[in-house]
Amino acid sequence: MNPPNTGTPCRFPVISASVSRDFLALASHMSDCQCSHGRFFMLQAMLESLQALASPRIVTTSTLVAVCSLGLWAFA
Repeated sequence: MNPPNTGTPCRFPVISASVSRDFLALASHMSDCQCSHGRFFMLQAMLESLQALASPRIVTTSTLVAVCSLGLWAFA
């Protein structure tokens, strides 16, 4: 015998709430992504790539210059 329909939308409300939260988070993320692809998106992406490429070398170069400067100062 089938139980009568009690009008509850889901037999497992915890799972339903979790899926609902995930769906809302995904919808919010997709909306943010769509808004971020504005006018200067390509320029921003190229600058981020350049920064990712240059950052390790900038730190290494500045460290090398500092060490060389200290070495020259010590011998002067």
